[in-house]
Amino acid sequence: MAAPLHPIVYWAQKAETITLRVDLKDVKDPEIQLTKKSLTFKGVGIGAAGLNSYQFTLEFLKEVDPEGSAYRITDREVNFVLMKVGASVQWPKLTLPENKEPWLKIDFDKWTVEDDSEDDELRRKAEFEKDQLKQIEKQLTECEAEAYADFKKMYLCLYNFIQFIGFSYIFIYLLVNFVIKGQGMKQAYSGVIFPLSLCQCLSILEIIHPLVGLVKTGAVAPLIQVTGRNVVLFAVIRNEARIESEPIVCYLFLVWSSIELVRYPFYMLTSIGQESVVISWLRYTLWIPLYPAGLLSEILTLWTAIPFYEVTQRFCIKLPNVLNISFDMVTYLYIHIAAILIAAPTMMSHMWRQRQKRFGSKKKIH
Repeated sequence: MAAPLHPIVYWAQKAETITLRVDLKDVKDPEIQLTKKSLTFKGVGIGAAGLNSYQFTLEFLKEVDPEGSAYRITDREVNFVLMKVGASVQWPKLTLPENKEPWLKIDFDKWTVEDDSEDDELRRKAEFEKDQLKQIEKQLTECEAEAYADFKKMYLCLYNFIQFIGFSYIFIYLLVNFVIKGQGMKQAYSGVIFPLSLCQCLSILEIIHPLVGLVKTGAVAPLIQVTGRNVVLFAVIRNEARIESEPIVCYLFLVWSSIELVRYPFYMLTSIGQESVVISWLRYTLWIPLYPAGLLSEILTLWTAIPFYEVTQRFCIKLPNVLNISFDMVTYLYIHIAAILIAAPTMMSHMWRQRQKRFGSKKKIH
């Protein structure tokens, strides 16, 4: 529910009276309730927020005389003259100490001070303005933080949704055409290579997200996973046309997309602060068969590519040359396979610890 709008109210005092000036234009038939200790005002007029309904309540520091008080409505404002009760002395402030309203200001044009109270009033004015600035800064900071949080939720939800749609298309296409209908390798490869390449390019953002603070996870794990996949896809598969005819490539794409069918919905719900028990369970369980299948498929794909790169010598740099460096693609493929075999136990152990942390048995406290 939206907070009520408050008009700007200026106040001043003389020895026997309090004057209020409500900064509202064209007010018609306002509701006004005045007691000894408070004033309530409701009315429709033109104020800081345009033509709207405005209201305020003031709880006075001391008592006023409702019978001796009066108000007057003009086209430009509403004026109150409130009679003080008791001795004719200056009030140190208009309202109770705990009430500090940012819309209540001092009307210095009508202020009458006695003795040496002018310095005190100027000091109060400076403190009041300082408090106002602090409140404005606080409100701006809160608004910026809220806007950033909303943007982050919207962006992360949209990113994960787009990736989910992309990998869903890849999985369904391969399952129907390659697995069920037995479509040829080249046709199946041609049907998914563009959307898969697009999704893998977008996945580079998953390395950037933790670096810029959009997610709280580290950047090392996505760096390893995204870089490893993209090297296999763009450097190995897409640069050797004969690999397109190898069935292991489509099986690799099928396993990759199977993993993402659960991972991206899980992250999409997490980004908006929601959780599905089923999706969470699948996220921390399906990796048990799929990760080994994915790693094995990557190894077999790289192993299949080795004879082709031995013949073509693509990407090989031999000495001597201007840069005085050498690179052998076949040697790199062997190193990549070895790296997968070495890293696999660590990756699987990490995923298993994550699952135990999420779904492990709880011990009772005796």
